[in-house]
Amino acid sequence: MSNQQYDEAFKRSAVQLVESGQRGAQVARDLGVPANQLYAWCKRYRAAPSAHGNAAHNQDETTRLRKELEQTRMELDILKKQCLSSHGRRRE
Repeated sequence: MSNQQYDEAFKRSAVQLVESGQRGAQVARDLGVPANQLYAWCKRYRAAPSAHGNAAHNQDETTRLRKELEQTRMELDILKKQCLSSHGRRRE
């Protein structure tokens, strides 16, 4: 199989198997693909993610994190106020 041509879907599926946690050498053996070829596919597909899809994912993640930060700040402010009010009262 040294000159075997693999279609794009096959290559991406093989890379997904490796990214899911399976050992690359085992995936290569199971699929009958040279291990160095599989690693080359992994490098290529990891290095060149879809620019549009990656940007959309980054924007979604940024939006989620901003909301989470705002919520955390509000909770912190509430806790600060509670702490100040409880420490401000002294027992006499």
